[in-house]
Amino acid sequence: MKLLKIINLILIIVFSFSFANAKPMPPGTGNSVPSNILFLVDKSQSMHNPANGTDKKSSMRPPTDVVGKGDGRYFVSGVDESGFYYWDADTNQIVGDKNVFKGASYRVNSSNKLNLGSPLRMEYHEGKNRLYVLGDNTDHGFGGSPTKLCQKGGYVLYMMDPSKKQANKKGFGKDSVAFFNTKMGGAFACKDGPKDSRKPPQRGFIFLGKTAIAMHGNKLWIVSSEVEGMINQSNPAGGMYVLDINASSNFGFGNGKRCQDHLPIYKYFNESIDVVTENGKLYMYSKDNTSRTGQILKQELGSDGCMIADNVSAGWNKEANKDECGGGRGAASIVVKNKQIYTTSYFSHLVCKYSFSGSTINLKKKVGINDAFTENNIDNEDVYLQNPMGIKFGRGSGDQDTLFVVNYGRLEVTMLDEDDLSYKDHFGDSGVSLFQGAKEAISYVLNDSATTQQANFGIAFWNDKKGTFTGFIYDENGNVDYTKSTGGSSGAKLNVGINPKGAQQILDLFERDDIHLNYSTISTGFKNIINKYFNHSNQLWNPYRDELKCQTTAIILIGDGQINDKDKVNATTKVVKALYGKKNPILFFSVGYGKEVYNSQKAKDIFKKLAVAGGTENPAKGDKGFYVAETPADLKKVTDIIVQNIISRQVVFSAPSIASEIKRSGELFQAKFQNRTNKEWFGTVLKTTLKSDGDAYTQDLAWDAAVELNKKKPSSRKIWTALPGNNDINNFHVDNLNAIKNLFNKQDNVINEYHRKTQGGFSANLTRCKTNSIVKDGIVNDEDKGLINFVRGEDYFDYNSNCDLTEKRMRTNEKGTDVPHMLADIYNSTLLIVGNPKASMESSSTLTESYFRATKNYSAFEAARAARREIVYGAANNGILHAFDTETGEELWGFVPPLIIPKLPTIINGSLNSVTGGGSTPRFLLDGSPVVHDTYFEHPIHAKEDWYTLLAIPYGRAGAGFSVIDVTVPNKPLHLYSILNDPIGEKIHRIDHNGNYFDIPYKTSRLNEKDFDEVQKVISNNSTVKTCTDTGNTSCYEGNTLTVSGRLLDKSNTRIIVNGKDVTNDTAFTEFNGGTVLTLTKKVSYSTQQDGTQDRIRVLEIEELSGADVDYDYRRLGETWSSPRIFRMPNNGKGDNDIIDDEYVAVMTGGFGNFFPSIGSNLYIIDWTNGKVKKIINITDKQYDSSTKNDIVNSTPATPVVITAEAAQGAFSGAIVYVNDLEGKITKINLTNMSGSYEIDAVTGQPQPKTNNTISTTPSTVNKKIELYDNYTFFDLDVSTETNNRYMYHSLDAGIGIKTKKLWLFGGTGDYQNLNDMMVDDSKVNNVMFGIKDKFFPYFGNEGGNNMDNLNKCKNMTDDDGKGCPDSSDRGWYIELDNQKKVSSEPTLTRNVVYFPVYKPIKNDPTKCGSGDAYICSYDADCGRNLSSDLADANGGKTVSNINPSQTTSGKEVKCYYVGTGVLSKIISFGAKLYANISGTSINANKEDIVVINSIDTGLVNYRSSWRESF
Repeated sequence: MKLLKIINLILIIVFSFSFANAKPMPPGTGNSVPSNILFLVDKSQSMHNPANGTDKKSSMRPPTDVVGKGDGRYFVSGVDESGFYYWDADTNQIVGDKNVFKGASYRVNSSNKLNLGSPLRMEYHEGKNRLYVLGDNTDHGFGGSPTKLCQKGGYVLYMMDPSKKQANKKGFGKDSVAFFNTKMGGAFACKDGPKDSRKPPQRGFIFLGKTAIAMHGNKLWIVSSEVEGMINQSNPAGGMYVLDINASSNFGFGNGKRCQDHLPIYKYFNESIDVVTENGKLYMYSKDNTSRTGQILKQELGSDGCMIADNVSAGWNKEANKDECGGGRGAASIVVKNKQIYTTSYFSHLVCKYSFSGSTINLKKKVGINDAFTENNIDNEDVYLQNPMGIKFGRGSGDQDTLFVVNYGRLEVTMLDEDDLSYKDHFGDSGVSLFQGAKEAISYVLNDSATTQQANFGIAFWNDKKGTFTGFIYDENGNVDYTKSTGGSSGAKLNVGINPKGAQQILDLFERDDIHLNYSTISTGFKNIINKYFNHSNQLWNPYRDELKCQTTAIILIGDGQINDKDKVNATTKVVKALYGKKNPILFFSVGYGKEVYNSQKAKDIFKKLAVAGGTENPAKGDKGFYVAETPADLKKVTDIIVQNIISRQVVFSAPSIASEIKRSGELFQAKFQNRTNKEWFGTVLKTTLKSDGDAYTQDLAWDAAVELNKKKPSSRKIWTALPGNNDINNFHVDNLNAIKNLFNKQDNVINEYHRKTQGGFSANLTRCKTNSIVKDGIVNDEDKGLINFVRGEDYFDYNSNCDLTEKRMRTNEKGTDVPHMLADIYNSTLLIVGNPKASMESSSTLTESYFRATKNYSAFEAARAARREIVYGAANNGILHAFDTETGEELWGFVPPLIIPKLPTIINGSLNSVTGGGSTPRFLLDGSPVVHDTYFEHPIHAKEDWYTLLAIPYGRAGAGFSVIDVTVPNKPLHLYSILNDPIGEKIHRIDHNGNYFDIPYKTSRLNEKDFDEVQKVISNNSTVKTCTDTGNTSCYEGNTLTVSGRLLDKSNTRIIVNGKDVTNDTAFTEFNGGTVLTLTKKVSYSTQQDGTQDRIRVLEIEELSGADVDYDYRRLGETWSSPRIFRMPNNGKGDNDIIDDEYVAVMTGGFGNFFPSIGSNLYIIDWTNGKVKKIINITDKQYDSSTKNDIVNSTPATPVVITAEAAQGAFSGAIVYVNDLEGKITKINLTNMSGSYEIDAVTGQPQPKTNNTISTTPSTVNKKIELYDNYTFFDLDVSTETNNRYMYHSLDAGIGIKTKKLWLFGGTGDYQNLNDMMVDDSKVNNVMFGIKDKFFPYFGNEGGNNMDNLNKCKNMTDDDGKGCPDSSDRGWYIELDNQKKVSSEPTLTRNVVYFPVYKPIKNDPTKCGSGDAYICSYDADCGRNLSSDLADANGGKTVSNINPSQTTSGKEVKCYYVGTGVLSKIISFGAKLYANISGTSINANKEDIVVINSIDTGLVNYRSSWRESF
């Protein structure tokens, strides 16, 4: 018989006990048990050092305040007791002046033993040469009475005498530092409180509430929001001291006045103050942070310096005078001069300027872009700030009109013009800190979805001997909260436990910026944590499984200096060695980070000692587990290498496979690949002639593409890309090195050295091939050319260790012989066959694309291209889209998408250059499935309107992008456009038809819980009262409102995330005094006690684009796992019956967002001919609520169902689109010319068109006229990881039911990235297979105010004991899967039977090591009745009782047809057969790596395939 379809099965052959890395093998194939990886990150004070290793003369730790001494010299204070600098702003150097700090040319008073606290504000008195400093000791408890208050800590004030020698290891220099203490009362000293350098030493007084200081003339003001004796009052009062600092006695602390009148007002002057003289009167200005109003206040002072009234100065509009910059940090965030007010916002990264002439301030200017890396420049109108703190005017000639802004996150002091706030200059500028660099390096790894699919992550910060692990806190629903461990301390704490959501939780932690760095570097704390954690008996807490040999558990230590344990880390080494000695060894890697380790052999020896004990460092065997990373760029590379090394240790027990579908007769095209350790995986495409009964046999092989390709030399292959002015089909060549190098550099992926002529400062292994003439020192004309030639097929990385770097790339065959192999793996990409044009031109309607083809002379195009060479296209993961001749298997050409080229440097890994053979890191470099569409348009290169065949290749797991090329003439392909969104680099990349590169930068603003006024108030008051209220007067806030000062948030561009759950939709946004009040439906809390009650809150605001950039708004595009669908859409929407002027569009789901809020949860409608975005339809990311408990960050990885007029036989043009998303919803979208409105008739149950725009009196039946782009979500599976784990990764299938005559949509659920449910409570896994009907189809309809149906509206057919079909009132049917079963790919509908590929993990069997069994479940499409017995009968008459031979049937287990071990691909219906790839061994006797069985013969022909044929 003649077969009408072809199966295109991508078979992946993997030898047992081989290894995988970088790219995960398909889930469920033996390595689907994810690795466990725990980061141990040093949080010692030295991690504040500049990451670039700047010498002491010009290095700056994160600064907090600045104050001038005169003549261009400035005092700068550092965070967390990191000390004080004396800086020359003109020379950008730390000054060694014998008159200042006795010539010290580095930081002074940098020790936690001095109890100086973290400096918040400095004031300098030139006459007395004294520096007054306010320090924050709120995280430092003291002993003494009153006990509770001393234990809480507080704020201290002290004087530093710059003429004296400052502290050394023995303590303060004589009379160098004096703490404020007074007999005026109001504050108190603690027995063990801070002690100064006087003889006898004096104890510093403690201020409980947030405190501010300011100097004017010879007076110093101290304002505190709370004083002793008032702490327990419901409305605590503040207090103020006015000191005469010109006096000699007691360093100015002895002479002054305590202001005891009008106490209540002082609590409003707590964040930052400034005192000025205006019109002969004295005024104090303040930023009030005690309430959500965030006002700028002004108060008149009397001649004694005290306030003259309880209320804010008369004539001052305190309610309206809102600081639009928002909350500051520190006590120096306001300065006033000539009735101009300047403020900084630490949280909003802004500087604001206000003027006033009467009672109301007016915003004159606001500057600031959050950016730690971009260099400020006087020619750039933008000013880059990150967490600005102190702000003051300069002192001395030339500086008095310049604002000095402390740029905390950029390690610099930025100078701005006082008039327009434009950038003038800066000093410091050491880049970012080591700590920030560590966060960036870890974030880089955690932002890779391929990595997070293969490993679960956790993190602990450490620096001291205190701290351990005792458990986790459970949330209100009884689930473990892995972000809230117990037993930790300020010295060491497990901040995020290893779990499936660990990567995102770590990224959340980094954004909150609440890790405090302390002095000392001792390993005892992290030793206690790893010992208790990995030996704990609770398996929901401890991820380690002794019995799972295929699971790798590893620890990665990152530290920036010598670890100073008294026993030289012997105790810690013993614990590390014991963990490695467990039945399933726990590995320990170590990274010495920064110049301190780089230059210290002693420090290196300690890190190496730990790696040796942890089983990873063994030079004799060539094992490397100890690394040195000098810079953040080095750490990024090393961290990635270690993580890839860890996941490469996973054991693969079976051969995985992926499947796809193409139409063709009598032939089978298969893509196979084999993985290998630390090398590019090799693959091929096979063509096999099918037998007449549909079976495939190995002996009928027609050709092997890899064998055919190996007949060519790498230099003779035609490999091309898009380069400016170069359309040659072989332009990806070293002759075009400069143009290609421009693309290498576009995404900040550095080309690293792999081969060297001399060792230099590199590892000796890089000189292994130094005698080869092409090897050079440096990457120029070496690695850059080598990378190009490697893609072409040369063995630049010397896989076979013979140092012939220009020979063909080799592999070892089954006989142990090295043979050439240049073709890489085709992994997730579907093969596509394109021959002569043959689209339909027959149509009974003038609204179809078939009619359009007929009117545009498609027949002439068809005739002209009738003999067009037939090509099979497939995307391989060395970054090439291959074009093979279907007759011979010859490669015509390979296309490297230009925006994939910047990712190529990531495969270079110099540590793999070994005497036993070189290596590279295999990556996803091109992994999407190509699609093609004949298109009539004006070609931008040919400048002619005509028919052309256009092909789109999505990048898949390689990135959030795609390329479109013209393949009309197979031998002369042309690039039209390429698009890539980089959400981490925050840039949209584009290349046009001429090869020109464009980028569109954008910014994502991020706020966390500390950025809200309510939380700031709690932090400010420093209360010891633990009761949670919404007033903010205690140590804990609990309420429904959160206020963002100085920023108007647009809900359409903002996401509100609470504890990892998106609550944006149900959050009210209200403008309030230039800021935004967020009102949530559920209360949130924040406690300063760090007792585990804090909610994790994130606000993400993506900056809007403007102008022409809007045409390419791909900011929310995720990884393009799906394929676009192309059709003609009415350009004028409803009522547009003229198909001639319709537009070609590609609809593409937003892709996989890797659980990043706002990324991927949408549908893109794109102009197919040029890539411009026509419309983005956002898909709702459901809010978490107490009933559904939806906690999944949504995205849309699956290909949409697109039904055009051809498929629907409906009287409309365009298409109806159905999108299913990750959190189990189905959304219907109108891209047609339909008009009018529709509702369900209560009598007939049928959709009835309405001609007017009336609104029903019943709210549930609201009608409105249909508009283009209308959409509604009509079904919801109520997905939650807390109850059912019903992720919906896979696409739907659709068709008209034979019995019901309704359109049915079929789908299934399962966590495709964790098929074996590791670290998931089995009782909370309840997947389903379902069929639901669209009662409106072929109309668009409405759902009565967008109410969604769920499974409660469907009939449960799980226990099918003769149940009838769902009736007309049922939305559909569903089957509950037991024993953690899950659907492993999209279902297949044929002849009114729907087939589901199902995977059942084998739990608690270490010999299976993450594998499982494969089933095909078959159901009547209309009824949901189980037809597995019929399927068994069609395949030899097996009975239901032995359908599942490998598993014992018990209880109500869903009975399905057992087909082998491993994971099934999508099932292909082919004639009378069903085909599927399987990752293990199938029951098929003829060919064990493919399932071939008979389908159920219903004698029906269904309508399902027709809508797919359009694409």
